[in-house]
Amino acid sequence: MARILVADDLRDITETMGLLFETLGHDTRVAGDGQQAVDTASAFEPEIVFMDLDMPVLNGYEAARAIRGTPLAHQPFLVALTASHGVAVEVATRACGFDFYLCKPADTNALLALVDDLSSRARSRP
Repeated sequence: MARILVADDLRDITETMGLLFETLGHDTRVAGDGQQAVDTASAFEPEIVFMDLDMPVLNGYEAARAIRGTPLAHQPFLVALTASHGVAVEVATRACGFDFYLCKPADTNALLALVDDLSSRARSRP
């Protein structure tokens, strides 16, 4: 199973996603702002990070850059999970280090399929 970090300032989202992933056997942590996400990623070394863009302290863009700048054994897959829509937002997420971009509300089946795919990729890394 995967180590997953969910970062969002909306507690309902972090609790729901955290519970969903934990129920499926994943080791899950949550963060309520961008700085907490960076700190948790540094200590927990997740394989997958789902992160909102509009968060306090550090926004998702800043947090993604900080995580990418942190020396980790393996960099996590970063997934922007946001209510912000549009090509410009998607391009901006890629520019600061996100691997994937999903719009809220995300389809649960698509979300779980992505987790399965990314956790499989993470396990196959050298």
